[in-house]
Amino acid sequence: MQSLTTQIREHTFELHPLRAIWWKKQSMLICADVHIGKGAHFRNSGIPIPKRVNDSNLWNLVVLIEQYRPEKILFLGDLFHSGINDEWEALIDCLAQYPHSEKLLVKGNHEIEVQQEYERLGFVVMESLAIDGIQFTHEPPSSTPSNTYTFCGHLHPAVRMQGSAQQSLRLPCFWMGPDVGVLPAFGEFTGNHTIQPKKGDRLFVIAGNSVVDVS
Repeated sequence: MQSLTTQIREHTFELHPLRAIWWKKQSMLICADVHIGKGAHFRNSGIPIPKRVNDSNLWNLVVLIEQYRPEKILFLGDLFHSGINDEWEALIDCLAQYPHSEKLLVKGNHEIEVQQEYERLGFVVMESLAIDGIQFTHEPPSSTPSNTYTFCGHLHPAVRMQGSAQQSLRLPCFWMGPDVGVLPAFGEFTGNHTIQPKKGDRLFVIAGNSVVDVS
């Protein structure tokens, strides 16, 4: 897989095609919108979603952890899709294989259980996190201090690419504005939202096993 390194403010970040960011300086793996339990939530409602969806999410997470061996794993909200179900336990069993990685959870709008429930599962839970001029939230902030850059999720950004023969393809992307960067949804069964980038924004598209700068 071909990741791509980019500079934001004075920091270097590696954008991975499995829809995550590696911050080497902080030994931190960052992802957003995994939506663990979404498949089980739909199955409980009578909609036949295959269990392989959750297996794929966990497999991708393991691939990233094995590659980087992070000291910290940061989830930018909507790690869980709904209330407790059996897919939660699969995630906890997966993360238990890496006891030396601290698990950090910035709460998203889908984290509906009481905070103590997530703490019981081994997560350090917070509304936001700030490290060395970088802020982490779930939703894009309404404003950002001039000396701060914010990473978030929530929007599931994608961009429509047009080919020379008028064919088009919508691909997930890292959307980096001047002050706010939005991560693609990590979860396979999440859907994407086609964005309207502004002048000066940078777009890093996930094309198969590569991250490509199409700015």
